[in-house]
Amino acid sequence: MNNNMRLFKVSGMLHKEQLQFYVNEWRLLKETERYYEIKSEDGCVKRIYREKLNTLHEETKKYVDGVISCHVFCALQHIDDMKHMIMVRLNAKIDDYMNDLLLNQKALEDYKLVVANG
Repeated sequence: MNNNMRLFKVSGMLHKEQLQFYVNEWRLLKETERYYEIKSEDGCVKRIYREKLNTLHEETKKYVDGVISCHVFCALQHIDDMKHMIMVRLNAKIDDYMNDLLLNQKALEDYKLVVANG
């Protein structure tokens, strides 16, 4: 086991015109061939499978109150790359929401035309 290994949770959150990043260190408790067992400062223990390291996880299941966010676990040397990856993912998520809203808006306008014409 490599107790000197440090893993970091990098979270990115957009909330009403403000992008914030949070970087929290997690301590390695156990390392196996398949996963890392890590612990946060507040006592939460989590198992991260090796193939899920450096993989983004979306925290936002639906758009509510102007907040979208995602996170990734990575090593120290990958933090800047992961921040960039988070920004790209958040931008893509916004594009998806905008496209869905435009489709919904078009459906409303089409319905108004049908009702107006009779």
